[in-house]
Amino acid sequence: MSRLTTAAIVLRRRQYGDYDLIVSVLTRHHGKRTLIAKSAKKSTKRFPGILEPFNSLQISFRQGKRRGMPVLEEATLGQPSGPIRSDVVKTAYASYWAECVDAWMEEGEVRPDIFHLLDDVLVGLVDDSLAPAMLSILFQMRFVGHEGLRPVLERCTSCQCELEEMTQTAFCIDLGKGGIVCNQCPTNASGHLHLSRGTLKQLQWIADGDLAKARRARFTAPAMAEATRFLEAFVPYHIGKKPKSLAFLQSIRG
Repeated sequence: MSRLTTAAIVLRRRQYGDYDLIVSVLTRHHGKRTLIAKSAKKSTKRFPGILEPFNSLQISFRQGKRRGMPVLEEATLGQPSGPIRSDVVKTAYASYWAECVDAWMEEGEVRPDIFHLLDDVLVGLVDDSLAPAMLSILFQMRFVGHEGLRPVLERCTSCQCELEEMTQTAFCIDLGKGGIVCNQCPTNASGHLHLSRGTLKQLQWIADGDLAKARRARFTAPAMAEATRFLEAFVPYHIGKKPKSLAFLQSIRG
């Protein structure tokens, strides 16, 4: 039974029996993994209280006997997430991102791009480099882009007319079609989701290229509200479920 070592981010954990924990982690080199940490609740040597959601770890694990659940053998703390878990708003945002990743990714699917993205926004929450709402816009746009679900914002999804050729200043969002619809095209969209031309441009800016460059985007308060409302409808629609953590986030944010 080979032993594997990798960087990992804790997505969630749950109790298993009296002393064990089941831990879902996103690893840099081995994808999303669900591991059993045996005697984790009483072992202060191997797991000294570090198997907490959003913690960045260095872990070693091995495949269990008879194709059972892989066993987490050792973990050391890298980036602690205490500043996140001590703030209810930060916790709500981090929980939403982690649940999106956990719900969408298959077990063992190796995605270093998603690992890097999640690590970047969690570090941003810890060091307050960007407002949580801005980090969430960045995470959501990049996450759906990595998964081939990027919203179509540069042209009408019905007639394919390019954004630059349209004279309108506000655009309806059709979730089923995956993007904007111009004023000349019929749509079954409810109409409560719309984006201004300026917000469209900002979202396109952060969707592509270097992550550090994307972090430099600055949204006005109205654009932030528009983008947040749009993405928190778009992402759940296209991953096929509304994360429970999103409902909590929306309730505390008001």
